[in-house]
Amino acid sequence: MKLITEQIIEEVTSLPPEMQEEALDFVRFLKLKHRKAAAQPPEQEPNGTKLARLMEEIAARGTAFKDIKDPAAWQREIRKDRPLPGRED
Repeated sequence: MKLITEQIIEEVTSLPPEMQEEALDFVRFLKLKHRKAAAQPPEQEPNGTKLARLMEEIAARGTAFKDIKDPAAWQREIRKDRPLPGRED
């Protein structure tokens, strides 16, 4: 059984020169992709998990939204339609 390198060389040398250049470009792309993947830090905490953890930390402090006296009124105010900047009637 042939080594993968030998198979690649055999396949590439059987191509016309312009396609060999394309194969070379692809190999360079793969090398760059590999370098970038190796340089990246290990996979971090997924965004959803991170957001949930941060929200739990905020809730544990007990200070989030403490200045809102009437949550229903606050929500109505937030949802109220407002003209967009530059689009006033």
